[in-house]
Amino acid sequence: MKRKIIVGVLLVIVVAAIIGYRMYSKQTPDVVQDDPDVTVTAKDLIAAFEKDTAAAGKMYLDKIIEVTGMVKSVDTSGAVVMGEEGTPSEVVIGLDRRHIEDAGKIKVGTVAILQGICSGYNKSSGDHDDMLASLGATIQLRSAGIKNKK
Repeated sequence: MKRKIIVGVLLVIVVAAIIGYRMYSKQTPDVVQDDPDVTVTAKDLIAAFEKDTAAAGKMYLDKIIEVTGMVKSVDTSGAVVMGEEGTPSEVVIGLDRRHIEDAGKIKVGTVAILQGICSGYNKSSGDHDDMLASLGATIQLRSAGIKNKK
């Protein structure tokens, strides 16, 4: 009886270890190679969130988005900021760890095409008494990389 219990417990431990290892070692999919759900310019994406955040959220959040726009800045840690010069609103794109070296290929002031998953947004209230109102909208994309046209 004791032997069956010990074998049962060991079997549960082995199965749990295998499942845990698979979950730990599983890689995230490379969404840059997938077909986008939506193709949009950075200017149009920002305008959609500034006009109606609820509708834009339904249309873009958690979807693979291909964004074309002017690069405002590139961070060596893997963040690319797109948007029009002189406007406070921007699209912040976090590069996937597999595409960090792509940051060196992107030049400030040029047009780039990046693809990632829209993960969130922040929008200022538009209240003139609010000091943050001048910050505009910020849309975040994650797991991104340069989209190579075929």
